[in-house]
Amino acid sequence: MRTNKSYILGRHRSVRRLLSAAAVSLGLLLSHVGNIASAAAPTEYQLKAAFLFNFAKFVEWPPAAFRTGQSPITICVFGEDRFGRDLDEIVKGQTIGGRSVAVRRITQAPRADVCQLLFVGSTERNQVQQLFQAVATQPILTVSEEESLRSDGIIHLLLEDNRVRFTVNLESAERAGIKISSKLLKLAKRVYEK
Repeated sequence: MRTNKSYILGRHRSVRRLLSAAAVSLGLLLSHVGNIASAAAPTEYQLKAAFLFNFAKFVEWPPAAFRTGQSPITICVFGEDRFGRDLDEIVKGQTIGGRSVAVRRITQAPRADVCQLLFVGSTERNQVQQLFQAVATQPILTVSEEESLRSDGIIHLLLEDNRVRFTVNLESAERAGIKISSKLLKLAKRVYEK
C-alpha cells in the first residue's frame, strides 16, 4: 500500500538558493529580451522556464538517456507552447554537467534519447496521463502543471498565491531511473514516496 510523506519547505537558505538560481536564469533571459522585458515583472511562464532549466541542474540521468557522451540535455515542450522564446533564451549558451542544453517542441511521445526533460502544460490535460504512462519507464524527467496526475509524472508545477511551487513524486522518478538531488527535494512543497 502506498503512503504519502509530506515535507514542508523548512530551510529558508535552500529556498533562497533555488530562487537565486531562478533569478540568474531570468536575468539571462531578460538580458537577451531587452529593455522592454527588463522593465516588467517576470511572467508566469518566464518563471516556469527558469524552473525547468534549474530542475535539469539537480537531476542525474543514466547514460542510456543520451545518444552519445556529447548529446545535449534536451527540454521538450509537448503541445501548446506558452513559453514563446523565453525558454530558448534561458538555455541559450548554457551547459549542465558538460552538456549543452537544447529546447525542442514535440507533438508525440518522445524516446528517452531525444528528450531528457518533458514538459506538458495544462492545455494538454486530456493527453498528459496517457503520455506520461507511455514514457513512465524511460529516463525522462516529466514535468506537468497537473498535480492531480502526480501518480504518473515526476514534477508538478503549481501556481499558488502568484508563486510557482512544485511537488515531486519519487516513486515515478525511481521507475524512470532518474536520481533527483536532495537539494531539490528540500525545496519541494511536497515529496511523494511509496
